[in-house]
Amino acid sequence: MARALLLSLLVRQNMALKEKFRAKYPHPWLVWEAGAWNVPETLEGNVAATRLPLTDLRDCLPAGDAMCFELVAMAERGPIGLGRASHNALVVNDATVSREQLTLTPAPDGQWQVTRLPGSRPVALEGVALEPEQPATLKPGVQLQVGDVRLTFHDAEGFNERIGRIAAQVLAQAVPPR
Repeated sequence: MARALLLSLLVRQNMALKEKFRAKYPHPWLVWEAGAWNVPETLEGNVAATRLPLTDLRDCLPAGDAMCFELVAMAERGPIGLGRASHNALVVNDATVSREQLTLTPAPDGQWQVTRLPGSRPVALEGVALEPEQPATLKPGVQLQVGDVRLTFHDAEGFNERIGRIAAQVLAQAVPPR
């Protein structure tokens, strides 16, 4: 199982550790972007299935937090599996994700590749559908759409920049002590 931390926790760590944050988290990250989900109202079929809320409700629901998966290359373990099943290194517990959805593999040049597994639900990389067993290179900031789940890939530098921007916003909104 890979290390998974909430974005809000990482922002707090960034504010506390400052420059030491980069040394503590030197790896790329896959961020399961926040989303508001609800259970379908019908009792037929899979009651655990998720769907986006109605358009008129989206603006009044909280944005929520994001789950961040640290991608640590472990050559002896092989590719990192992502899916709904608990045996995956990256578990995305959402009914719109296949039990075994995709693999992430580090390339020798330091980049990462994503491969959709045969028989899995569709996956789109920046809006382009991935064919099963056809690896695609992940570039910093690209988004994967897996069912109703949005995942953003960040290299270590891009992730640190994102965390730093959020930390700066939090500090700017803080009320100065009286």
